Amino acid sequence: MALARIDSPRSAFESRPHLRFDDRVMTLVVTTTVVASVGLITMARAIGETFADEPGRVATLLALTLVLQMFSVPVYRRGSVSVSAIGVLASVFLLDTGTAMAVAVAAALAQWIRRRGELHKGIFDCANYAVSAAAASLVFRLADMWRPGAAVLAGAVYAAVNNGLLCLAMSLAENTSWRTIWRERFHWARFHFVLFGPLALAATIAYRQTGTAGLAAFALPPALMILSVRQYLERTTAAVDEIRQANLKLRRAHRDTIAALSRSMEAKDVYTGGHTERVAAVAVALARKLGFNGEALEAVEIGALLHDVGKIGIPEQILRKQAPLDDGEWDVVKTHPVISDYILSELDLNPIVRQCARSSHERMDGLGYPDGLHGDEIPLPARIVLVADAFDALTSARPYRPARPPLAALAEIREHAGTQFCPTVVAALEELSRSEPALLAGEPIAAARMHVA
Repeated sequence: MALARIDSPRSAFESRPHLRFDDRVMTLVVTTTVVASVGLITMARAIGETFADEPGRVATLLALTLVLQMFSVPVYRRGSVSVSAIGVLASVFLLDTGTAMAVAVAAALAQWIRRRGELHKGIFDCANYAVSAAAASLVFRLADMWRPGAAVLAGAVYAAVNNGLLCLAMSLAENTSWRTIWRERFHWARFHFVLFGPLALAATIAYRQTGTAGLAAFALPPALMILSVRQYLERTTAAVDEIRQANLKLRRAHRDTIAALSRSMEAKDVYTGGHTERVAAVAVALARKLGFNGEALEAVEIGALLHDVGKIGIPEQILRKQAPLDDGEWDVVKTHPVISDYILSELDLNPIVRQCARSSHERMDGLGYPDGLHGDEIPLPARIVLVADAFDALTSARPYRPARPPLAALAEIREHAGTQFCPTVVAALEELSRSEPALLAGEPIAAARMHVA
């Protein structure tokens, strides 16, 4: 593992189900391909001469690189690990730049065929390998006066370009920062990359002195070491899958328990059970449009489900009243966010959950309750739940008024943007009405569960 290399564009496009092959990724693929193609075309004559003059050496290095590439081991959700960089760098040290690029492309092509990947992934892989080999060759030739140092530098440059382009592709595809991708997937091997060059140089020296046997003596042991961890990785992958499925079941059970708790409010308030689940569905959709994901998105859902749990402390005669509440009754109702916050305070929950429970009745103009927060003082998750809550309340029938159609409810919410509701969240609701009209038309329950799957 110390000499391993992570080298699969597959991770950039397939590691998560929500990845997008958008224009930025396409631009990177095209740009890298053009650069690699120009280099190969420019050096086509030199490549042909090298193949003609040294067919045995080229064939040996090509075979070595392909074998090392075939020794790659899949790593759970992170592409594959291999030591094919040793073969590519040995080609850099023994052959011209163009031929080394051609060897690198052959290795990438073999990997793509083996994985049966999609075309754009194979193209990016080939271009990435070629550009990395060209950069390493250029650095090696510029620093050739001190060969060991030049080999170290060439290996580091090869790793930097190869992993840098791969991190960039992943960051664009996953909408994640380049630095985050590097730290999560490549940072662990930062010191190992510098060993590529010295090991490849030792292999080339042995090749010159003893032939193919010397080359294999330095190149094959790292590959065999990679294979020795295959069983470990396979068992680890199986264990991770089992844990992941168990966690998923636990999360679903957790979510369903919370949903059951919200439905139990129907015993006091006939509108609360179905209402809270519809609010949660709309809140999740709004939060997703506003950039929430992962645990934060799940916390918004839980917060929406529990935002009115404090109504358990409100007398039933107030909750079931068939007419508008008087001032005294409203004062009692306004205590329920504090009760909700108190109920949740002793639980180990994401802070977003309590934000939704306590502050989802605050207004942008400061006239809300219980704390009279104003504008951005109100947490964004609470502002999201407020809009989702208001929308469902307007589109649900009450004894004292009929349900409004979704477009009429949206128009009323828009009218109060900036005073009662957050304009940013209202804009997201308008976008949601265009992109997911079925959700706002009364089909939200299944959508609420989608992100937990």
